[in-house]
Amino acid sequence: AFKFTPNGGAVDVRATIDSADMLRLEVADSGIGIADEDLGRLFQEFEQLGSGDGRPPGGTGLGLALTKRLVEAQGGTVGVRSTRGVGSVFHACLPRLQSAPAASTRIADSTMPAGPSILVIEDDAADRAQIVEALGEAGYAVEAVATGAEAVRRCQARSYDAITLDLLLPDQSGLDVLQQIRDSARHPEVPVVVVTIVAETGVLGGHVVSDVLAKPVDAAAVLDNLRRAGVEARRSNRILVVDDDAASARLLAISLEGVGYSVEFQTDAGRGLASAEASPPSAIVLDLLMPGLDGFQFIDGLRGQPGNRTTPVIVWTVKDLSRQEAQRLAMSAQGVLKKGFGNMNSVIEELRAILMPSVSGPAS
Repeated sequence: AFKFTPNGGAVDVRATIDSADMLRLEVADSGIGIADEDLGRLFQEFEQLGSGDGRPPGGTGLGLALTKRLVEAQGGTVGVRSTRGVGSVFHACLPRLQSAPAASTRIADSTMPAGPSILVIEDDAADRAQIVEALGEAGYAVEAVATGAEAVRRCQARSYDAITLDLLLPDQSGLDVLQQIRDSARHPEVPVVVVTIVAETGVLGGHVVSDVLAKPVDAAAVLDNLRRAGVEARRSNRILVVDDDAASARLLAISLEGVGYSVEFQTDAGRGLASAEASPPSAIVLDLLMPGLDGFQFIDGLRGQPGNRTTPVIVWTVKDLSRQEAQRLAMSAQGVLKKGFGNMNSVIEELRAILMPSVSGPAS
């Protein structure tokens, strides 16, 4: 507003009640105004708009684009009205009240997995809880903070294997936090995944990060980026066997335990699915032919669980698969073996191939 308002003009900032639920913030100026054909481009990154009065065109930069994304992320809207030669009025409507998210944030303690340690720096409670939950279920030891100052303090006190960072923090810029972390003796090269409202690498100002992810938070993408950065969660060696044939399941469990795996077997697929959700296993050995919930339905339910989207599944079945069934399993299972007592060593070999080297597998 100041940039495009000549000397002697006026810029007013006002707040009004827009509705029972919304607050309206306005910035009004008596500047040069904006052409109708340019109004639709104002909230886009780095647009160049003609001034129409012989002055050089003005760029919108990132300010309005950031404003739009921040406001919309909070459930609000932005807009503008303008008259050439008279002035412009920009507005942002925001919710007057916001209830606190019910999700809790889990912080690392002695009961959490002994996997790689991750520091989550995120002031939004819902986003923070989502990231912490996904990382915890994947086997990482997670700590979470809501401010830049607390993040820097934690990084000075101990070392982390990786960090996720929101750039928009309440007390300081995420870039300033990143610089302080990089300057510390403990974290000069720690992998950092930036999770922010504007996923533009240009806003990083030359800082080296593993990746920049746009909000809303995609927990699976955060996990993928940590793995690509070499920060892999160390799972346990617990195997879940799901087979309605109790004799076969018990014999397989004995074979697996004999080479060092910890085994749980369930003869009811529904109970097996609930057990996997409560405590994600290292891998699952699954029969397809079961009453009620069959193996295909089990896999569909399993992949819908945040902690088991990538849990390896070995199908162990007597079923002759159709071409369509084989294609379906090729997309959702890591192996398909013919069921039989003589093939139990094949199950063990398949598990070793899948779980090593990310899990320190048992020796034969």
